[in-house]
Amino acid sequence: MKTLPAILFALAITAVLAITMAVIGANALVNPATVATTNSPASASASGVSAASYSGADSAQVAQMQTLISQYQDREKQYQAELADAVSKLNQANTQMQTLNDQVAQYQQLVTVLQQRGVIRITSDGRVLIGRGN
Repeated sequence: MKTLPAILFALAITAVLAITMAVIGANALVNPATVATTNSPASASASGVSAASYSGADSAQVAQMQTLISQYQDREKQYQAELADAVSKLNQANTQMQTLNDQVAQYQQLVTVLQQRGVIRITSDGRVLIGRGN
């Protein structure tokens, strides 16, 4: 008997969502305040519309926007070059770090072998004592 209220509640929520979606869709269909797709930047460049086809202030704005776009593209190229340089430097630093890690591992092995053979002894406070012979 508990399932019946749950089913009814689920149906009510579904109905509310469906009605809301229908209202939003109807509003989108009848709303006259839409932007024509011919004004989009992609269609303007695809159709070959240039600054010369606009009049007066529009032409100046289009030219200004084209200048800004060009500046942003130049800046993007500069950032990409800087990023490539940084990646190169990072790779070089990683290689150097790996070399240092290898050297540290070799030194650790050397110290371990010297300790095992009794040539040196390292105390708990970090002092290194050199054996005086056997």
